[in-house]
Amino acid sequence: MCVMFCPLNRTLGGMRPTLISILALATIAGGACGGDSAGARGGTVVIAGLADPDNLLPPIERTLAAKAVTDLIFERLADTGPTLNTIGDAGFEPRLAQRWDWSADSARITLHLDSRARWHDGAPVRAGDVRFAYAVYTDPAVGANGGEELRLAVDSISVTDSVTCVAWFSHRTPQQFFTLVNTLVPLPEHLLGGVPRDSIRTAAFGRAPVGDGPFRFVSWEPRVRLELASADSFYRGRAKLDRVIWTMVPDMQTASMKLGAGEAQFVEALTPPAAADVAKHPELRAVPYSSFDYGFMRFNLHDGSREQPHPVLGDRALRRALTQALDRKLLVRSVFDTLAHIGLGPFVRAQWSSDTTLAEIAFDRPAAARALDSLGWRAGADGMRAKNGRALQFTLLRPSSSKSRELLAVLIQEQLRQVGVRVDIEPLDFGAFMDRATKRTFDALMDGVHTGPNPDGVRESWSSHGIENGAGPNRGGYSNPAFDAQVDSALASMNASSAKAHYRAAYQTIVDDAPAIWLFEPIAVAGVSRGLSTGPLRADGWWLGVPAWTVTARR
Repeated sequence: MCVMFCPLNRTLGGMRPTLISILALATIAGGACGGDSAGARGGTVVIAGLADPDNLLPPIERTLAAKAVTDLIFERLADTGPTLNTIGDAGFEPRLAQRWDWSADSARITLHLDSRARWHDGAPVRAGDVRFAYAVYTDPAVGANGGEELRLAVDSISVTDSVTCVAWFSHRTPQQFFTLVNTLVPLPEHLLGGVPRDSIRTAAFGRAPVGDGPFRFVSWEPRVRLELASADSFYRGRAKLDRVIWTMVPDMQTASMKLGAGEAQFVEALTPPAAADVAKHPELRAVPYSSFDYGFMRFNLHDGSREQPHPVLGDRALRRALTQALDRKLLVRSVFDTLAHIGLGPFVRAQWSSDTTLAEIAFDRPAAARALDSLGWRAGADGMRAKNGRALQFTLLRPSSSKSRELLAVLIQEQLRQVGVRVDIEPLDFGAFMDRATKRTFDALMDGVHTGPNPDGVRESWSSHGIENGAGPNRGGYSNPAFDAQVDSALASMNASSAKAHYRAAYQTIVDDAPAIWLFEPIAVAGVSRGLSTGPLRADGWWLGVPAWTVTARR
């Protein structure tokens, strides 16, 4: 699933050499993930958090802040592992399901649970808890995250014995195993079975959960502090840390101050100014890691009626010329310094379907000017272009909450001015920005998507399926049958190599059509105390390695 994101406000601040040094040192140090005592056990890690969780019951959590906590409290059936594969079960690592067996027709899978697993109140984790969780996730009264997707993929879950259950799939798909184990988090039936489904959102369990993962819940003072402790009885072995504490801070400046003062050991994503501050402290490190965000300038391909092409941006050749006129490398470096890659298309590099060999529309400003000439857009005495009395002009919306998109919009405006294109920037608060985006009352907008390991979100965001009579996430109205067919073929492919070939063809098609200008893929940079050893930080969740983190005393 893909959702719009609002990137952290980032400013250049004249710190390019410092940031390059930070990332270079991180690379030289093997990712800057090691610490002074990899075998140490015990201790407490304090994380400076910029956002408070919304709820700690997995089916109804809505924020990454909540997910970071619940993924430590609750154990999944299996984990995608570092390969982040989503087709079949290759590379998946056992968790609660210590092994699984497929039927010959892949219509069902038998999950064998680890009999040692226990809920934090001492009750054993049983197959009935998996069946109960399925009932919760698929109940419309709950409105669970991924519940509808799970219901469409899995018909039912039956119990064979106390540690064996069977998931019966409604149909065979490449992502059926991923959908099951990535969506469904087993829940304690003995604690939640008596809670009415229409009341589960407000149940006390969501404020003080009992899980079965490597850490147990201790306390939560909303917007102030949340504490977890290592679960001594965890069946896969006790976590190396004793405690993990989130202390909530109002802004990045406060988070950086706490990190520098030793009051926190970890900040998940630093802004460039904060990264520069980290470089000044010998006791701190900056640790870069991949993200699942990408940013772009989206064009509206239709007019206000949504029935006719946009009078300017509906022209594929013109959109390609606009893309050719932009020096995207300079744009990204000017705004993000070394903390972003140039965008390649509707995907991120961490996804298994990514392709860095696509033929991009290369920066060539003179060629862009010639293309505009050939399309009949002629420059006037003032250097600005027009055709048949219509100025080559469009309005670019940007959210006022994002400094990075503000800076990008200004730079895009200037670069397009150099080829005779007038861009009027309209800043809006995020609510108004989203309203205009949803209603599609825009020419172009500074957009962004948060995706995940599964590349299937590209269908919702960019295919004809995502238009949905004007209400879907494909807000620009991009529609190309060739793109749709390749995406559908990728989703139907039962092996990764075939799927990747179809995704590549789809990506090349949309890059060639230029319904957007792919701008940036941010690199997240964590701030870490040198007394903390984290290991590599995963793109799909920096917190997934927390059970193996270790701390040593500050010197």
